[in-house]
Amino acid sequence: MEEVILPGILLTVLIGIAYLTGRLADAAHERALKRDEALLPQQVLDSGSNIPGDITLYDSALVTGKVVIAEDRFRNLLARLRIFVGGRLSAHEASVTRAKREVLLRMRTNAKGASHIIGVRFESAQLRRGMIEMVVSGTALYTDHRPSGGAPAALPDEGVNISHRNLLVEFLSASTAFLLICWVIYAASGMMVEWASHEISVEDEIAIWSQLEPELINGHRTADERSLAENYLVDLINSVPKEALGPAAAYDFDVIIVPDETPNAAALPGGLMLVHSGMIDLVESENELLSILGHEIGHYNGRDHLEGLGREVVGVALSAMMFQADAVLTTWVAGWPKMLSDLDYSRSQELDADKWSLKILMAKYGHVGEVATTFEKLGQMQGGHSVMDYLATHPHPQDRVDRLYKMAREQNLPMGQPIELQESFENFLVRTGEIPASALEEGRKFSLTTTKD
Repeated sequence: MEEVILPGILLTVLIGIAYLTGRLADAAHERALKRDEALLPQQVLDSGSNIPGDITLYDSALVTGKVVIAEDRFRNLLARLRIFVGGRLSAHEASVTRAKREVLLRMRTNAKGASHIIGVRFESAQLRRGMIEMVVSGTALYTDHRPSGGAPAALPDEGVNISHRNLLVEFLSASTAFLLICWVIYAASGMMVEWASHEISVEDEIAIWSQLEPELINGHRTADERSLAENYLVDLINSVPKEALGPAAAYDFDVIIVPDETPNAAALPGGLMLVHSGMIDLVESENELLSILGHEIGHYNGRDHLEGLGREVVGVALSAMMFQADAVLTTWVAGWPKMLSDLDYSRSQELDADKWSLKILMAKYGHVGEVATTFEKLGQMQGGHSVMDYLATHPHPQDRVDRLYKMAREQNLPMGQPIELQESFENFLVRTGEIPASALEEGRKFSLTTTKD
């Protein structure tokens, strides 16, 4: 949850800073423009190239003006929202109009003494993201009509589409429309992803994923390429009766232990599981460890890993279409519609996967002892319930504990004695010939987390 909330808070602060600094800079520039425009004599500006017939022309000269302005991030964000949801790009137009006023001011300064400037032409170019170069050129006419003081006769107020609403109001309306469109697109695509994930067979999944991650799938690791701890985890999964694994029995499972203190595990396409070392440190029995692996197997049976991958692709595509290279905006803005759309869905996935822990433990041991022990520990680490639980994609660990025990009671599943993790691992080492049985008789200890190959 922190991955969404903290960047969201940071983004809100940055948007606020961008809004305030942008408005201050705009106001300062506007005051400077008005002051300088008032100091210039009146001149007739015309985009046509015909010399007026009521003047006597003494001389003419090419005059130009150039300026580079920076658009603030708030205007950029607002303009991109408008591009996505439709509507007039008032944010960009206002900046362009200011740039036109500035270059006209500079050109007219260079045309001192001219009464007319004809053939006025504007050209602009984007130097880089958020920076615009504006160039204006024209022909200054020096005539018998001497320019007099006062405000200029014409200014480039061509921004007929410019909205005069407060930019914050404009931002709120555009962002609301954007989020609504994202949610509709994401929800519709989510249903398609869910349907497609259940239509893809395990064989097709492996074939597709092997093209994306050939080193992990095509070059499926052998026992010699895994650590002893990884081989133990794979052996533990393979020791479960195939019929208890459900559709996941079609996978050739592999496990990678990730050196990370966070207690976590994940199911990737192709039957590859990631287990953090912090999770292994947390569990104390073989039963407890298998309940975690059984939960990940449940995700395979629910095709959750494919649905999650598909939804992530949709979210990234939406944000990339909207924000392109702005990484912070891309991650956060795409994350909010996804989080709100997936709230109940993700919780149901987690709870459904928990059911497989019960089934797998029962098939392996004839009882479901320790099925909820890890969640009890995680609940103690996380603390009691809070408001943030309602925004979390995973149920609170204690809720899962209560639900698992409730299901066990409803199905009359017995609770038996667990097998200590160290004992289980040592028996595996003896059974696979990694150590002689005499090593255990001598009282030597072999820990799952400290034993090296």
